Amino acid sequence: MTENRFDRNERLFGKEGQVRIRKARIAIMGAGGLGSFAVAEAALLGFGQIDVVDHEVLSQSNCNRYLGAWHSDLESVPRKVDLAVRHIGLIDPEITATPIHANILSEAAVGALKAADYVIGCVDNDGVRFFLNKACLAYRKPLIDIASGVPEPNVFGGRVALVTGTRGCLHCLDLLDLDEVRRFFSAAELLENEAAVYGIEAVALNETGPSVVSMNGVVASLGVTALMAMVTGMDLRYTLLTYRGNRGTVSRQQTEASEQCYYCTSVRGTGDRAGLERYFAARRAVTA
Repeated sequence: MTENRFDRNERLFGKEGQVRIRKARIAIMGAGGLGSFAVAEAALLGFGQIDVVDHEVLSQSNCNRYLGAWHSDLESVPRKVDLAVRHIGLIDPEITATPIHANILSEAAVGALKAADYVIGCVDNDGVRFFLNKACLAYRKPLIDIASGVPEPNVFGGRVALVTGTRGCLHCLDLLDLDEVRRFFSAAELLENEAAVYGIEAVALNETGPSVVSMNGVVASLGVTALMAMVTGMDLRYTLLTYRGNRGTVSRQQTEASEQCYYCTSVRGTGDRAGLERYFAARRAVTA
């Protein structure tokens, strides 16, 4: 028997499934610890077009978890999107891979989202996650949102949420920390006042938590597997997966949208009328 590159893929979901993957265009939002796994696995699956969006450069603290970055890369401080595209090319040079060195809250990122058939969210801030949730609903783009975290000592894991517009979104499923979303879009003066009133350490307002390669790998793999099933037409009976690494478990749930959810009912399908550009301005005002 003559084997091809994707022979072992096709034994699972058939040649037609592989053709669907090859024809699909995906946008990976965030090229960090989670995103680097999503990039590599999407390339190995054979997605034909992969756009990668991130505005950061590689730092030494990224090197404990960034797939495809070598120690020598630190000498040139490369953009994360360039590392991602390099990795894709090493895996499969026939893939069209586009690096988009831009903030996810930008016209360039929204352009990639609009052009994509599927969007994978690999971000570590609920403000950005809120934005992607709204943008994908507005343009009717399936969103595979991947999150990892350590909510309390000795409790670690993550989750994968599929936002397709019919089974709920990150907002109505209560998967967003709305305080974090508010802080993300709040002016520095407001945050300083909040810190003064509530006695919050200023650094704690923007603190990042632990991030470990193996935990990221498990959660990202769950997300890419869900994407694979979605694209190839395999049976996909869940819309929310919750991984508890400390317990060694993965639970699954079939979710339902809330009839009162503004984003599922009023934002979905509005396209350019969703007014996403106002978030660009709001975020620029915070970081200025």
